[in-house]
Amino acid sequence: MLREFENYCKQFTGQTVYQILLLLTDGQICDMSETKAALVDLSALPCSVIIVGVGNADFSSMNELDGDDGKLKDNKGRPCVRDIVQFVEFKKTMA
Repeated sequence: MLREFENYCKQFTGQTVYQILLLLTDGQICDMSETKAALVDLSALPCSVIIVGVGNADFSSMNELDGDDGKLKDNKGRPCVRDIVQFVEFKKTMA
């Protein structure tokens, strides 16, 4: 999904367009390594990714994608150009 979003965003290079991807998930990410690499690549493009965790799953590893506690890095050590990810656990916002 993130690579498709990256390809979509690249179509607008040089234009004054900003894209936002909203992801709703009811569980953990299975491919964290690939997800981090894709987010590092996306961070150079005019876009943001908002991830909303719904349900009762353990979303603790999702906070790692949110750059609030420091720059996200992929498994090769490449840091994000800028923080483009915001993770929100829905049930905590409703409390």
